[in-house]
Amino acid sequence: METIIPVDEGAEAFIELLSANAVEYIFLNPGTDTFPIQEALSKFRALGKRAPKVILCLDESVAMAAAHGYFMVTGRPQVVLVHVDVGTLQAGGALHNAQRGRIGVIFCAGRTPSNFDQNIRGERSVGIQWIQEQFDQAGTVRGYVKWDYELRSNASIHHVMQRAFQVATTEPCGPVYLTLPRELLMEKIKGVTIPDRTKHAAAVTPQADATKLAEITDMLLQAEKPLIIVGDTGRNTQAVTPLIELAESLGALVVPDMVRMNFPSNHPLCSSSFVKPYFQEADAILLVDSDTPYIPRAAKPKPDAKIIHISIDPIKQDIPLWVFPGDVFINADSSKALPALNEIIRRKMTPGQQTRSQARFKQVQSSNEQARERQRASALAKANQKPISPEWVGYCVNEVIDENTIVLHEMVSLRNITRNKPATLFGSGGASLGFPLGAALGAKLAAPDKTVLSLMGDGGFVFGCPIATLWGAGVYKAPFLSVIYNNRQYNAIRASLQGGYGQDSYSEKTGVWEGIDISPSPDYAVIAQGCGAWGRTVEDPSDLVPALKDGLAQVRNGKPALIDVRLENPYA
Repeated sequence: METIIPVDEGAEAFIELLSANAVEYIFLNPGTDTFPIQEALSKFRALGKRAPKVILCLDESVAMAAAHGYFMVTGRPQVVLVHVDVGTLQAGGALHNAQRGRIGVIFCAGRTPSNFDQNIRGERSVGIQWIQEQFDQAGTVRGYVKWDYELRSNASIHHVMQRAFQVATTEPCGPVYLTLPRELLMEKIKGVTIPDRTKHAAAVTPQADATKLAEITDMLLQAEKPLIIVGDTGRNTQAVTPLIELAESLGALVVPDMVRMNFPSNHPLCSSSFVKPYFQEADAILLVDSDTPYIPRAAKPKPDAKIIHISIDPIKQDIPLWVFPGDVFINADSSKALPALNEIIRRKMTPGQQTRSQARFKQVQSSNEQARERQRASALAKANQKPISPEWVGYCVNEVIDENTIVLHEMVSLRNITRNKPATLFGSGGASLGFPLGAALGAKLAAPDKTVLSLMGDGGFVFGCPIATLWGAGVYKAPFLSVIYNNRQYNAIRASLQGGYGQDSYSEKTGVWEGIDISPSPDYAVIAQGCGAWGRTVEDPSDLVPALKDGLAQVRNGKPALIDVRLENPYA
């Protein structure tokens, strides 16, 4: 039931509503418009009142990435608070990742005061506030959030806040944007209404249509080469077990995206990569929570293949040009649809179909075991190679982490890195580089008893604002280990250029790669040390495992750590 709590100002009402919604952290990059909230937090601390903890982020993108990492681990949205329009824009790339990763975040920004020369608390007090105001501040991020609103009255602040949390946490989850005028934050009020959260909960996710499930069961059971491609199903950890059961029942090859731990990577049916020949021969393809199942230019399903989409948003309404065909599109929560599908399969599968499935299981298992052995052998063959091979890095990382380690990654090969437990592998889901650093900070705050490992390239490391993140990891006792795959270039851009122009490019002919080489490389280990973290550069492959063990020991002792691994440059 609703209650009324006495408060003195709008900012205090805001904090009370965050606490009522179980917010643990405000990831803050402050400005001249956020100080009423900061003062209210100081008051709450002095009076011993409950309030979220502030994590000061020295860059707005780190604040958003940290909230992203926290939500991935817990499923609970936290608050990002930034300075008017400029703070909003500075969080842009990380906001894109939160949007595409379907991450619930309460993204708040100050709003330049509307009043001046009226002797009103919170009115304009510095010259920059005329410059800051935009015609439509929220418009800059409207395409990236599920909902945006400007607080207009403290009388309705409880309605506004509950709406924000409800929208952010309803599937598909996503960020919401709320602007907070300073006059309202400093306005004197007598109390705030605290709504009953159960009356404003997230919407219940949909179950799959039973008729359609029966239809796709026939497609899957009749298939000779069924294939399952998985996107971010592992966001709901309860979906992993029924996905395993489905694959085993069908004897189907599974190709999981690495945004989440969707399917155990050492399972006999798990492919470590997209297998183009198998994809092109598959006669039934089940796409579960998959945003980009394949690249049409590189490979397409055969014309008569049955294609089935199951997702909370099977037609990807927020992606402007999404045109992957299908025979059936099912709008459903995969954690509900997969168990129901398994039940129908158990009822309908004939002994003959079961025999074919078991034989297929053995064939796929044999093929995957051979592929994994080739990967392992390839890594071991490069154990003494200088400069270091990325394959050897993955092999060594896998040697030192345990099954509970939380791994956050971006633009690096995960071959030879085994992840079998749900919620132990996370990618951003978006396209903006720098995610693993700030997200690791948030993940460690969410799971303080877990080891957190951040893997990224050297370009992404710089984009991740290392000074801001490593400083925060030390100050807020949230240590994690960062491993940089440092090939001294923007490798993805180079590969795209080569794919577009081939051997005839002037870049290839001259060996001059404009805007691609990051050479000489900055000394990232020294940067880490300057932020109070432990840092080491590794150039000899035999030093890698000892360095990883030392870095993890530092993290266990409460100190952030970084290893700069100098890799081979395949184009040098």
